[in-house]
Amino acid sequence: MPNATFALSLGLAGCASAIAMPEVADPSPSRASLSVMTDVDIAIARGRGPVALDELIATYDRLPDGASRDTLARAIDKVAAQRYATVSHLYWYTDLQRAEAAAATQHKPILALRMLGRLDEELSCANSRFFRATLYANKELSQYIKDNFVLYWSSERAVPKVTIDFGDGRKIESTTTGNSAHYILDEKGEVLDAIPGLYTPSAFRAELAASLAHARAVAAAPAHVRGATIIDYHRTRLAALQQQAAGLKVYAMRGMRVSAEEAISRAQRATISKGYVEVPQLRQITSIELKSIDEDEVATWATFAEQLWPTVVQARPVRNADDRPTNPRAWQPWGTVFDEQSVRLVDRLHGDANGDEHGEMLMRLVEHARADSALNQLRLRPQIHEILARGSTDFATVNDAIYATVFHTPKSDPWLGLHARRDFTGLPNDGVMPAAVAHR
Repeated sequence: MPNATFALSLGLAGCASAIAMPEVADPSPSRASLSVMTDVDIAIARGRGPVALDELIATYDRLPDGASRDTLARAIDKVAAQRYATVSHLYWYTDLQRAEAAAATQHKPILALRMLGRLDEELSCANSRFFRATLYANKELSQYIKDNFVLYWSSERAVPKVTIDFGDGRKIESTTTGNSAHYILDEKGEVLDAIPGLYTPSAFRAELAASLAHARAVAAAPAHVRGATIIDYHRTRLAALQQQAAGLKVYAMRGMRVSAEEAISRAQRATISKGYVEVPQLRQITSIELKSIDEDEVATWATFAEQLWPTVVQARPVRNADDRPTNPRAWQPWGTVFDEQSVRLVDRLHGDANGDEHGEMLMRLVEHARADSALNQLRLRPQIHEILARGSTDFATVNDAIYATVFHTPKSDPWLGLHARRDFTGLPNDGVMPAAVAHR
């Protein structure tokens, strides 16, 4: 029987850069023929939008594991404009006007991710990497997002990258500083709401549902009361969050964000999950004193999350004197926080680890995500509601205010607090290279 090929109908080939794409046919890798998906093909597929992505993912799902499937996955990421799109199945616009047109056609609000770096690159900012692995990879949550929103992402600025070279061929590459927010925009690109940083999937869905109801109320409101509807919503939410924070005695805590004096410390400690990733490395490359994230404080924030979103309640592990779980395999909270599909992606990205290390990693990820959910909700979200209650819905204006006063990474500081120049380093110009030199 002749092989049945998959017709892409994407356009002409011929660009210099090309991606080999398998024709879906006989499942035997030795018999699967290859066609070429060029940059032109990818651009045309992106122009067709989510429909083209769904077709490619259906093809991918029918392929056996192997080089052909991996090659197609890379093409799918480019069409979706998101790394690991074969897991999320989400299509992201990177042009706001196209997103607005799609939102107007589909009568949906826009979920706009603002981040450092690019969502379709491995080394995007830490929070966006957590989003990809724990939120967008969540099967039910990604379907909810797909059903109710048009997706768009944009970059606040390039993400600062850190490379530690051990001199023997081994390197550690990561990113540092910066935060991310999901904005809810109407079809004209005006800001209706904003959700800062990382939440657990169930908490994020709850916040999306509230924002979606708000977006629908604004859309249904007469033009002359539209502004008042937005302002009233944020004033009401601010008051409710302040009442919750008071009830949980949040303001009696030392405060992980407000206690640090330096801009870089404030930026790092505005979030827990990425703080654990970035602070240890930053201590090695900067003279700025960075305060540790208190484990007891993390546990307290995680407890707050359990009270704010009761569906994530789970028995906590017993710890020994070294603050390590006595039996990490016996405590598996990820089953109630992250779904199986997300955990598979986390496992894939985390790489080799023995059973105890793997269990502890997942346990810590859950603890940090819970803590971040409460911290973002009770410390950062009220600040955002205050900004939006002033009445501005202009994306650039609101975004600048959030990055400057909530995330502590204002555009006025091109170095993101990393170039304090208070201490002698022994390096010319403290090791700083002009942009022209750095890009040679």
